Amino acid sequence: MLGEIVVIGENRTVHACLNQAIGDKTYSLLCLKDIPEAIPYLRDPGCVASVALFCNVTMRREQDFAVLSEISAIHPHLQILLLPENARSLPSDLPVRNGNVHMIQKSASMDGLIHAVQHAADTAAILAEKARQEDASTHSEDSIGGSSHLFSASFLTRVGMADVPVLLHGETGVGKEVMARRLCAYSPRAHKPFLKLNCAALPSELVESELFGYEKGAFTGAVVDKPGKFEMAQGGTILLDEIGDMDVRLQAKLLQVLQDGEVQPLGSSRTVRVDVRVLAATHCDLRRAIEEGTFREDLYYRLNVINIVIPPLRERKNEIMPLAQVLLGRHLRPGAEMPELIPELQQAMLEYHWPGNVRELENIMRRFLVYQDASMLVDELTQAITCSEPKPVAPSNHHHNGSAAKNGSSNGSSIDRLAEQSRRAESKLLLEALEATRWNRRQAAAKLNLEYRAFLYKLQKYGIADKRERAESKYVS
Repeated sequence: MLGEIVVIGENRTVHACLNQAIGDKTYSLLCLKDIPEAIPYLRDPGCVASVALFCNVTMRREQDFAVLSEISAIHPHLQILLLPENARSLPSDLPVRNGNVHMIQKSASMDGLIHAVQHAADTAAILAEKARQEDASTHSEDSIGGSSHLFSASFLTRVGMADVPVLLHGETGVGKEVMARRLCAYSPRAHKPFLKLNCAALPSELVESELFGYEKGAFTGAVVDKPGKFEMAQGGTILLDEIGDMDVRLQAKLLQVLQDGEVQPLGSSRTVRVDVRVLAATHCDLRRAIEEGTFREDLYYRLNVINIVIPPLRERKNEIMPLAQVLLGRHLRPGAEMPELIPELQQAMLEYHWPGNVRELENIMRRFLVYQDASMLVDELTQAITCSEPKPVAPSNHHHNGSAAKNGSSNGSSIDRLAEQSRRAESKLLLEALEATRWNRRQAAAKLNLEYRAFLYKLQKYGIADKRERAESKYVS
């Protein structure tokens, strides 16, 4: 049986007509006397109702509509139909944000009512089937993020429905963002915005304007009002990635927002009420950061209501091969044959340390699809394993100490050279984008998929802004 049609309210005519019209092998009809009897039944996560028809009932504007919002969040496919007792018993603009709550006009005929219920039942069936397909497809997505007990439906439901801040810890690439998105999907805010901000990717000034927004004229370049992510995520969820890299001064403002539920855009004296669930992720040891004075202790305890530590991939050896199969399938071209993970490659993958975790595993599987040769990956992984093995310590004497100092100097210079090469490569990339767009900075920023202010910051950082006059004179000549 697909589900039930629940009728709330005593109206024998409606009961009889619905039972005759659609009470068959596909749907059953359940009649409940009033709202107090219906609410506990509909709140139950195990409820299989497809349609809930509130028939000739009077609802209190705030309390009852808040309950409807809660029920529609628990059962996203459930269609809720409201048949008012009179024209004034329901507001014309329903104070329920969910799209599965509908009002039936009191003037509707019995045939019209039956048609509305049947249409709602069909809609619920489509949504339920879509949810099952998404659950099947996201089963592999869940395994990509972390160990099975963390991504179990029961754990995700408990934490997701808690609607409290969550702090996600784990090395780079373990799947912290995947976990955050799954928690959102299992929460009452699942159908509201989910926004992410990487606190390490932008200068602190840009992070502040991105989070809280700004008004026109707040700073040079602020030509229009812009809402921040807290405002844009109203009613939804925001993920603050790499929260450990947030500037300490900005941490104080974030703490104030979490305490008061209000944001103040830059350059404005007004405050905006926000209802947003905050999830934070970091690869840093925040307790050590607190001791070093780079992270506020009060903000840590404000965010750390639920602490989830996602272990690195090297501690989840049993997940490596299933993950590899999932990732290969994700990037496999339509119609292409799945390459075989030969035993030698599997052994090398199990022995490898995986410093980049799941993200590195995904890159290697994409490389495998390009190579189409397992032996090449075996050689790469074997060489990496050999290089990562600890070297024997030489006896301590003056000669070897001198050699060690020399090697240390050599390592330091190598790091300096790599940093310089990275700076040159990024500077060259910026210049190429500007050349390609005839020095239109907005187009160049868009071409590089960079936020405009971040692009300007990089131009200033590398002194590229000073070269504009020479470039413009080149085009003029």
